[in-house]
Parts: sequence; C-alpha cells; structure tokens
Amino acid sequence: MRSENEPDGQPRSFIEEARRRQIIAAAVEVISEFGYGNASLARIAKHAGISKGVISYHFDGKDDLMTQLVIQLYVSGAEYMTPIIGAAPGWRGKVLAYIESNLEFIAANKRYVAAMTDVVVNLRDAEGKSRFVNVESAREILRPIADMLREGQREGEFGDFDPILMAKSIRDAIDGTGGRVINEPDFDARAYAAHVCRIFDLATGKPGE
Repeated sequence: MRSENEPDGQPRSFIEEARRRQIIAAAVEVISEFGYGNASLARIAKHAGISKGVISYHFDGKDDLMTQLVIQLYVSGAEYMTPIIGAAPGWRGKVLAYIESNLEFIAANKRYVAAMTDVVVNLRDAEGKSRFVNVESAREILRPIADMLREGQREGEFGDFDPILMAKSIRDAIDGTGGRVINEPDFDARAYAAHVCRIFDLATGKPGE
C-alpha cells in the first residue's frame, strides 16, 4: 500500500489520487450491485478494469479500501456543504444551510450513500466491533451542528434548548433520509428538505417569533 505521502514527504500525485478515487468508485458500484459480503477485491478490480495488484498498491486490503470509501464520502460531503454554510447569513441561516445542503448531497449521491451504509453496518475491527459506529464517531458527527446551535444561542438568535439534543434530532432527521432516498423511487428530497428546515427553524427559534 502507498502511504498518504511519498517517502520524500511529498503528497500523492494527481494521477495516484485519481486512481484511488476510481477504485473507490468501482467499489461503490460493486457493493451497490452485489452487497458488501460479495464485494471482493477481485470483483472490484474487474469492474474497474484493472488488476487486483493495482488495488493492493493503493490500499492495504479490503478493510482499508472500505474505510477509505466511507471517509471519502464524508470528505466530499464536507467539500460540498462548507462553502454553502459559510455563505449563509447568521447562525439561523447557517443551521438551515447545513440541513438543506446535507440533504441535497445525500439525494445527489444515493448510490454512494447506499454503499457507505452497507460498509458501516458490516465493517468490523479485529475485536469484532464496528469500525465506525461508536461514541467518538457520533460526537465528531454532531460537533459541527452542535457548535452552530451553541453560537446561535450565545448571540441571541436561538431560543432555550439543549444544543446536543437538538443536534441529535437534526442528525437523526438527516440520516434517516438515506434509506428513503434509496428505497422510495418517488421520494421528493427537495420537499422533504424544506419540511425539515421548517420544523427545526420553529424548534430553535425564540418563543413568540
């Protein structure tokens, strides 16, 4: 496996990064069609039109490839959402932008989301514990939205509520969308996003506003 950097400390080249993304994309397609259990490196290599050795050059086995698949989706989501949130005015605007942009990203990447969900459910460490479903991971996912809610309260834009509980409620509403986008052909993600934004706009607002 190639490390994040070359031996001389230089980052991976554009070509190497493109190859890694190609392999991850092939893994997404294979998982979507055959499921996590049948997504062997040989099958992924065949789908990508490369040798299994090329995958081994870039990833330290199936577990590493699957881990990077999940990480890549989170990175891509952050790259999409961050400028949208940053451009929104005020903390209320940023919270609503967080919800809307996250739901838009899920709807636009439903095949990838389905594959990632399969990986998260199935990937285990050496002790048989979930690689991603743990307390620390949950805290990291909650932190951005919880911080925005706290700042909004501190600056008087929001009412009185527990920011952690509100953040969990927002995340549950967002994360539950993945299954609907995947399983409901007529699911209207845009209408659902507007609906969820209205709910949490009311829930976080000051009484009487």
